[in-house]
Amino acid sequence: MVTMMNNPWTELNYLNKIRVKESIKYNAFWIRDALNKYGLLIQCDENFILPKREIKLKGIEVKLDNTSTPNQLILLLKESKDWEIFLVLCNDLINVMKQNEKEIIVKVMKRLVRWQKLLQRTTLNLLSKEEQMGLFSELKILKDYLIPRYGYSRSINSWVGALGDKQDFLLENLAIEIKSYRITSGNSVWISSKEQLNSEKNPLYLVACAINEIYKGETIVDLVNSITGAIDDNNLLEEFMEKVELYGYIPEIQKDSLSKFSMEQINVFEVREEFPKIHYDHVSPLITNLKYRIDLSGCSQFKVKVDEILI
Repeated sequence: MVTMMNNPWTELNYLNKIRVKESIKYNAFWIRDALNKYGLLIQCDENFILPKREIKLKGIEVKLDNTSTPNQLILLLKESKDWEIFLVLCNDLINVMKQNEKEIIVKVMKRLVRWQKLLQRTTLNLLSKEEQMGLFSELKILKDYLIPRYGYSRSINSWVGALGDKQDFLLENLAIEIKSYRITSGNSVWISSKEQLNSEKNPLYLVACAINEIYKGETIVDLVNSITGAIDDNNLLEEFMEKVELYGYIPEIQKDSLSKFSMEQINVFEVREEFPKIHYDHVSPLITNLKYRIDLSGCSQFKVKVDEILI
């Protein structure tokens, strides 16, 4: 999952600890407890503010002790084989302490809440090449076309594919479904559900993105950083990052394993009634899942210009 990482617990015996090397305001230690579990210990004079709901991290035990001096936050890993993802989490908390001087404890607890959500909804596996291409295409359309036309708030609000909607983008007057394909593999795209090309919102457009993997291309993290760097609203930033993470992209884990792509071509098709698709009324309601492929080389009569649909 995470490559070339040094395990800070390997040289520790049980009930031992060593100080975290990074320069931070509070004491932080790599530890092994009495049961030989890997852990992170953070000490400070301030109280660790308990969230409204108990923090439960899958595979990780969280202990808060505000009765001692100094106060302590202890994270313990239940299975040592999962040390890599645990180290990513610990380093994320350490970076929060290193980069902030005020309200450090509040920020650390917020990061724990974020990790709780991440560990609940994803297996934290690396994104496949196809998954990267799909997310790359949606981010590229968002960044290069929707945001310049509609602004950050409206565009990010309209990005609903990660939330389980039928199409990837839903605006007031149109719906957009994004599909990516390798430019070297032919001009065809996979439709992965009966809902994707059937929308209650009209018009519906299929945006087909021809992707090439090249050394000098962009990664998902390049696009994410470009968008987040221009967002000055914390709530909007949180909404955007939550949607990105719902696709399975977690920057702390995957930034070193991402492919570089270039968008070679974008073709937009209006999905009218006669467009080659499987209609709802052609499918039994008992069929809950289907997948089919469309050869776009025969769909020229449905092509429109991307600038014409964003009105």
